[in-house]
Amino acid sequence: MRIGIPREVKNHEHRVALRPVDAGRLVAAGHRVFLETRAGEGAGFSDFEYQQQGVQIVGRASEAWDVDLVVKVKEPQVSEYPFLRKDLVLFTYLHLAADLTLAEALLETGTCAIGYETVQTEDGMLPLLMPMSRIAGRLAAQIGARYLQTENGTSVRGKGILPGGMMNAPPARVLILGGGQVGSQAAEVALGLGASVCVMDVQANRLEWLENHFHDYSRRFTARRMSSQGLEELIRKTDLLIGAALVTGARAPHLLTIDHLKNMPADGVLIDVAIDQGGVAESSRPTTYDDPVYRVEKIIHCCLPNLPSCVARTATLALAEAVCPYVQLLAEKGVDQAIKVNSALARGINIRSGVAVHPAIKAVLESH
Repeated sequence: MRIGIPREVKNHEHRVALRPVDAGRLVAAGHRVFLETRAGEGAGFSDFEYQQQGVQIVGRASEAWDVDLVVKVKEPQVSEYPFLRKDLVLFTYLHLAADLTLAEALLETGTCAIGYETVQTEDGMLPLLMPMSRIAGRLAAQIGARYLQTENGTSVRGKGILPGGMMNAPPARVLILGGGQVGSQAAEVALGLGASVCVMDVQANRLEWLENHFHDYSRRFTARRMSSQGLEELIRKTDLLIGAALVTGARAPHLLTIDHLKNMPADGVLIDVAIDQGGVAESSRPTTYDDPVYRVEKIIHCCLPNLPSCVARTATLALAEAVCPYVQLLAEKGVDQAIKVNSALARGINIRSGVAVHPAIKAVLESH
């Protein structure tokens, strides 16, 4: 099979889907791998390292797309739509519930689109989403702490709070909406910085797990059932708010209204990790690393849909380790046979032959 790895074109996206060693395994199995020049550079992998593994370096994006299977990190940008076609398999993060324009392009071209974020095992695990969710959660706490600083590298001044406080100065109060992979990792880092943390979730078993997991931090950690009343109560004393709610394949639930933000202390920070699925707040809109923050109702918003890109090396190592076995399976067997032997991969198909296959994507498209 011919496999292409284009260079990512999304704003400040530095990750690459496969490491040289992963590409080398594919070459050793008899496949041809084409890498757009410098695609791995942002993650610390040179063209030469790929060449040593038998990968062919190509100078144009069109050459990396003119293959049987394209393996990427982020969803195709508008400039890449002309490369979509009927006989192409696209394997990448898609987040189509929040990007109907891309969904329509995939439907019109007949591309077989498999989303990393919807590859799901029998027990409900999301093996290709999990590594980036964990990284994004940790970054959300770090970046949120930075934007709480008065000086934080942007023109937007924070409220000047140290997460762990100091002597007579209390610690920052962090509220996390969603206790999954993103939320639990954000809580771990925030607690490590000395903050006071509350996680809200709808699942009782998850709340119990969180309480047990963070037992050693019981003086600074609470887990509460998600409710309108509870949210209204907690947001009035929140310095850093992290949106981490997820519904697999669907738009993120809108949990925060403008009225909620009006009740949040001024100069607080919202890090909406769920922005790639539409965001948890009415006021959320995607931002970029060129222009990462904005204010609504005196609240600093940071809504980066490619948050893990700022640690591209770590993120690439984690992502490629998870993705490579699925790429090997697709390359060896083709889509039809691969989804017969791997139900998780089958659940990952979003669109195929001009038809929305994934139930959540189908529901979003039908509602529009």
